[in-house]
Amino acid sequence: MVLRNITPNVYTYNILIDGLCKEGKIKDAKSVLAVMAKHGVKPDVVTYTSLMDGYCLVNQVNKAKYLFNTMAQIRESLDVQSYNIMINGFCKIKMVDEALNLFEEMRRKYLVPNTVTYNTLIDGLSKSKRISCALDLLVEMHERGQSTNVVTYNSLLDGMFNIKRVDKALMLFKEMKESGIDPDIYTYNILIDGLCKSGRLIDAIEIFKDLSVKGYHPNVRTYNIIINGLCKEGLFEEALALLSKMEGNGCLPDAVTFETVIRALFEKDEDDMAEKLLREMVARGLLNG
Repeated sequence: MVLRNITPNVYTYNILIDGLCKEGKIKDAKSVLAVMAKHGVKPDVVTYTSLMDGYCLVNQVNKAKYLFNTMAQIRESLDVQSYNIMINGFCKIKMVDEALNLFEEMRRKYLVPNTVTYNTLIDGLSKSKRISCALDLLVEMHERGQSTNVVTYNSLLDGMFNIKRVDKALMLFKEMKESGIDPDIYTYNILIDGLCKSGRLIDAIEIFKDLSVKGYHPNVRTYNIIINGLCKEGLFEEALALLSKMEGNGCLPDAVTFETVIRALFEKDEDDMAEKLLREMVARGLLNG
């Protein structure tokens, strides 16, 4: 562009910086920022937001926060997306209180949090086992007319199962469906995994069997969860039958699938079968032989 005497503007630079940041190439993005400055092109909120996102992507949240504070000092408008990026960055490194402080700051500045803001905080709180706070935010979303989606509920369900609130999780699952939100395969994976870990393997298997009837396609994670549940209960024949059935159902087993069954077989002194599967694993290129 420059060779043809076409001067790049802020939009051009922003596209380049955003692309580099999304690939985690922060050093290259900063080089482009330096070129911008050299050519007298002033960065805008989009430039800074892209860089903040890039820093958060590579877990350099302090550098993202420094940029965020710099934007505030130079009176560059901080928008909802800017706050969402920082809230997500803090949640990723489990600094949920910092994220909540930014959420309150947003509201003091009369910025309206969107579904992404709420979902990010709900996920962060759920992963930190602060389910009551996460549920309060769900109520707030309903009260403020903010739309919830499958991501909102998946985070809450995962959090509830992690703290063994199984019945509450199942009630929330029912509420989700009644509100017109369709579960996805990730929802069912959370549900099946939570039931398996709570000693409710029969319920988990029923849901698993029902998936194809409902038009869902179990993925490798779904199969791995059920196979692990069966192995934990010593139901090796059923686990092996499901392992052989996977491929016929269009789902290739991965290293985790084999490792789960092999480990369980060795623990039960079923060495011959374990070694046979180990050889198959090597033959499939899932283990360096």
